[in-house]
Amino acid sequence: MDPHYPMIEIDSKAIENNARVLCGLCRQNGISVAGVIKFSDGRVPIARSYAAGGCVQIGVSRASHLRALREALPGTELMLTRAPGPSDTEEAARFADLILHSSADGLRALDAAAANAGTRPGVLLMRDLGDLREGVETTEELCALAGMVERELPHLRLRGVGAALACLNGILPTPENLAELSDAAEAAERTIGRPLELISGGSSIDLLLLKDGISRIPPRINHLRLGGSIANPRNIRLNRGVTFPGLREDTMLLRAEIIEILEKDSRPRGVSTLNWAGSGITQREDRGRRLRAILALGSQDVGDATKLTPLDEGVEILGCSSDHTVVDVTDYPGTLAYGDTLSFAMGYSAMLYALSGKHVAVRYTNDCRCAGESQG
Repeated sequence: MDPHYPMIEIDSKAIENNARVLCGLCRQNGISVAGVIKFSDGRVPIARSYAAGGCVQIGVSRASHLRALREALPGTELMLTRAPGPSDTEEAARFADLILHSSADGLRALDAAAANAGTRPGVLLMRDLGDLREGVETTEELCALAGMVERELPHLRLRGVGAALACLNGILPTPENLAELSDAAEAAERTIGRPLELISGGSSIDLLLLKDGISRIPPRINHLRLGGSIANPRNIRLNRGVTFPGLREDTMLLRAEIIEILEKDSRPRGVSTLNWAGSGITQREDRGRRLRAILALGSQDVGDATKLTPLDEGVEILGCSSDHTVVDVTDYPGTLAYGDTLSFAMGYSAMLYALSGKHVAVRYTNDCRCAGESQG
């Protein structure tokens, strides 16, 4: 069958390699890793690569992804990284092993759903450390929730506490705010009279504190939730300056077809306005006649296509609309024609759009277990 474009090519072994590198680094510092695949729309082959690389849980943010993962990976713990709402609670109780939560009403509903399902999922109570997304604000509130789960909700198991950083307001992890989480965990332990299994310090942003071979993460933090740093380490290198020996950035690339290639003026004619789909102001420098290609790719596929990075020499992205991306290929070293494809690296948001939509095909390489899962 002819390939369908646009297409993401995913190297399963490269992702498994990155999971192994980062899980090994964390393990050396007494930290286990949940591999979060929420960017992938719950894709089983990506979950397999994370698990094969050493992730002790597979994390998703949507309860609707849990059933398929449970069937495909029966021996792997599944984590729900977003607290379930009322419409998701039954599915979460039935299929999740570990659930992030911070709502008393939600925990009561989860306990009732677990009683009906005959399950006893674990709970990770969230403490807000200043980023102002999920989590209770005070240690007193955290201890109250811990006591409630431990003594009043018999169908839930309190396994630990956690925090999210740099998810809403960009607040970075520091030894000080992670020590605040450690202190809150110790207070919760005193409340319930036993040690907690997991103190989950955050996500890939915490790798900032593991740079240069020196850990600045407080020793009680023994769990991280890593997603994009495994699947797309190029992102954390460019945005955060974080890189580790052995990480591969060739995990996935996006290919798009040329549907028109013509020489045109470089400066538009007429009254300029704003391009709603992401290109910004269309006023442009006059560079004379240039060879331009239109790709069958747009904001519906990847969000803002202007934020993609061309992997072919001499290709420059000029702009995008909902279903078209225009590139300057004047300096491309070879010859291009209708139907040829160009390749791009993606940032996290483009990867999220492409894998969660229905218009971008997906092809896996280097893993025979992924046969038959070629389309997204």
